[in-house]
Amino acid sequence: MIALFETAKSDEADFWHAPSVVNSTIDVMVSPSFTDKFTDFLQAHNYPFHVAIEDLKKKVLNFELLIEKEGTIKTNPEGVNEQELVRMHDDTGAFVSKLRMGEYYSYSTIVAWMKRIADRMPEIARVVDIGTSTEGRNIIGLQFGQDRPNKKVVVIDAGIHAREWAAVHTGMYFINLIVNNREEDPKIRSYLENLVIYIFPVLNPDGYEYTRTDKTNPRARMWRKSRSAKACAFDGISNACCQGVDLNRNFDFRFAEIGASRYPCSEIYHGATPFSEPESKAFSNFLMSLRGRLEGYITLHAYSQLWIYSYSHRKFTYAPDIEETKRVAQKAVAELGKMYGTRYRYGTGPEIIYAFSGGSTDWAKEKLKVKYSYTIELRPTFEEWNGFVLDKNQLIPTAKETWAGVSVVLDEIIAHSGDTRIADLLVFRPFLSPIWLF
Repeated sequence: MIALFETAKSDEADFWHAPSVVNSTIDVMVSPSFTDKFTDFLQAHNYPFHVAIEDLKKKVLNFELLIEKEGTIKTNPEGVNEQELVRMHDDTGAFVSKLRMGEYYSYSTIVAWMKRIADRMPEIARVVDIGTSTEGRNIIGLQFGQDRPNKKVVVIDAGIHAREWAAVHTGMYFINLIVNNREEDPKIRSYLENLVIYIFPVLNPDGYEYTRTDKTNPRARMWRKSRSAKACAFDGISNACCQGVDLNRNFDFRFAEIGASRYPCSEIYHGATPFSEPESKAFSNFLMSLRGRLEGYITLHAYSQLWIYSYSHRKFTYAPDIEETKRVAQKAVAELGKMYGTRYRYGTGPEIIYAFSGGSTDWAKEKLKVKYSYTIELRPTFEEWNGFVLDKNQLIPTAKETWAGVSVVLDEIIAHSGDTRIADLLVFRPFLSPIWLF
């Protein structure tokens, strides 16, 4: 099964959850043309199976129609959809944008929203542009907290896998929470004073926008990779050519060693070389520019309810500070669960999901010596099917509980920092009037 996972063409069998340990459950999206062959394979190897979704296209279409009816998704790939940018006047007549949380938005809208935040709140936020994607989109994030040479840095990203919309929303929610609570919440004030926090809600903008192009096509909505040019490789039958790279297999840590594929048509195609893709190259360069100060790196994914730490290429292979990494992960998972009772598992990749190499957190841990480097797989559990099309009524609870866990990491970094300042003494420079970004 592992061999099939690494060699299967994405237009035949798309493994939503990969084979990990004996007797574990996996989820596979199988194309109609490949169904008989795949069923024969399962039966020949005595693998028990059942059909969870008979017609995924219909299921996804029903979901998209529902949220479209509620006015939560509108497409405008060339620019900002003004219906998505709800505007309000403050008492000076200046415009301020706001976005309602609990909904899905286009990349152009997300970028416009972040730029407006930075324009209106330069004392706490700054736009960061780290480079461009294959299709020429700027990879944009926000910096929170005034920079000082001795301040520790935390980087949070989401959306490196295109179809993981809930992760994108969670990154947006973090931004929204910081902005809305920057004055009254002592913790947020402490974070802004003692840390520099970078948040990138969509690290794979081309792939993310592609998932929004055709609501009738599950292959588009469930797209995982980047949108880089087609590459070709002989798959044993023919010279197969496909587009895109799994950006979370393209980092220079044990590249192409395990849990990745050399076949371009695979969902886990690692690319031609480490950092062959403009997105991973730009992001790695950005992280390297923070070397020596980068104390925390968190990447948000969906789904399975997992808190993963290094290393993920081989079982029982750990970083030297594993006890501290594990302690904080355990504490974060416990804090996360207090809010709604959501249960997360924690451990290395091969301990709780599967072994893989070329991931961003392992690279950051090994190459940059980042103390707290975590991959968070959000709701729901792996037994559910809808993690990539999460109902919007779960978006805010998912983001809120995740922030509770992330806050544990931020608190630990501040506690071990030698430059901690007292947040209660902070005085923020006024900026016309309060602004709410819902």
